[in-house]
Amino acid sequence: MPGENLDISSGSDLPKGRVAGRRFLGIQFACCGVYARIYLNRDKTAYEGNCPKCSRAVKIRVGPGGTDCRFFTAY
Repeated sequence: MPGENLDISSGSDLPKGRVAGRRFLGIQFACCGVYARIYLNRDKTAYEGNCPKCSRAVKIRVGPGGTDCRFFTAY
């Protein structure tokens, strides 16, 4: 399915000594019209989360040939 994989580089552009926050994607949940962040799982294989209103699950896999977009709509 198009847009199913996300290619994330392993490098960091942060200045030396600065701590990076958790990696996330912004998701607009069309089911309830709300925005939420989903976070990279422990295995670093996918971003996973749920709609904050109805708990509908969303999973976006990380892989080569993906996209550099950081915001998505879940239908």
